[in-house]
Amino acid sequence: MFRFNRFYLLAALTFSYVIPFVKINLPAISENNNQLIFEEITTQQLIQKTDQASNFNWMNLILMIYILISVVLIIKSLMSITKIFKLKGREIIYQGQKVKLIEKDLPPFSFWNKIYLSKKHFEDHIDNRIFLHEKTHLIQKHSLDLIFVEILQAISWFNPAIYFYKKAIKDNHEFLADEVIVRKEFNIKDYQNLILAEVLNAQNLSIVNQFNFNNTKKRFIMMTTKRSKLEKFKKLFAVSAFAGLSILFVQKVYATETKLEVKSVIPEITKNEFLKFDTIPQKKSIQSSTKIKDKKKVPASTTPRVMKENELPIPPPPPPARNSTPAEFPEGLNTLRRNFQDSFNSSQFGDDKKEKGVVKTNLYIKIDENGKTTDVRAEGPNTNFNAEAIRAMKAATENVTWKPATEDEKPAATVFQLPITMNFH
Repeated sequence: MFRFNRFYLLAALTFSYVIPFVKINLPAISENNNQLIFEEITTQQLIQKTDQASNFNWMNLILMIYILISVVLIIKSLMSITKIFKLKGREIIYQGQKVKLIEKDLPPFSFWNKIYLSKKHFEDHIDNRIFLHEKTHLIQKHSLDLIFVEILQAISWFNPAIYFYKKAIKDNHEFLADEVIVRKEFNIKDYQNLILAEVLNAQNLSIVNQFNFNNTKKRFIMMTTKRSKLEKFKKLFAVSAFAGLSILFVQKVYATETKLEVKSVIPEITKNEFLKFDTIPQKKSIQSSTKIKDKKKVPASTTPRVMKENELPIPPPPPPARNSTPAEFPEGLNTLRRNFQDSFNSSQFGDDKKEKGVVKTNLYIKIDENGKTTDVRAEGPNTNFNAEAIRAMKAATENVTWKPATEDEKPAATVFQLPITMNFH
């Protein structure tokens, strides 16, 4: 049972970290008449450089704190391992096993391929129960389990579940070692007294398998409890529950083959709430008419007169000319559209008749000075359509470097607007 527990704990822990990165695409040909329409990009706008204080990214701060704590935990684990290897003592070979007799008065423990014993435990021989217990840890490679859990704890220290897993794995290691002692038909009462004698000398080396541990009561119960006939059913239930929960949280992803119709329309740039633009003001003319009801005499001081040449006001200097070029997608805009339509999953829309008529959204693609796509946003009334458009555009521009926009011959950040319309029939 305890061997199964070890496999189950390690497998469940590994699976929980790997499964988010596993994607199984099920190909499905969609035969719907929905039309995905691209509208021409008419404007590409340069982003004004604002104060650094207003651009403070809290996500970067959180990421730095996460990395700092992870590095500290990794260093702490490495220091614990180094502390073990630096323990002073004399190495011997006892019954074919490496044993280090250390000078410090510490309880017996094992790590990697070596048993560590205080000199007081060695008087030309070692208690067979202690030796067999620690040797079991080495034979079953329990140190690898502990190192594995330490690494996971360092990278997911914010997850409380990892600490429960770590304790459960260490407890199970002790159960496995005690199980070997019980099977050898040693006197259980004497063995329990030996464990109690070592409890008072507990040490704080979290990465090793100690002879004594803080689960003494559980270990004693395990030694005196007979195996249940329901063990096989418990194993089957555990595996079934694990598999069921895994399937329950799977998200379906379909690879679609959809013919898309591309049309061109000249849209207007709508308001973009998440970016600040440097736009070119346009001239506007205002026509108005006023009906004069009462004609009053205008004073002579307010009547227009012809000014002499030397009296003309000096006009303000014209604004400096700005030389800018837009960003360019590799191999042209048609390639971007083709990549987008290959990534867009239109089969999830229209089948349940929730979407009818025309659904529109405006995609905003932010390209930095290095030609990297740093953000994609969508503005439209249909949340699901917006989400799919963002996902498809991120996939279409992933690992792609644009030719960056320039302003006065210097690279500049810019924003593309791509209006998209889908007709549902």
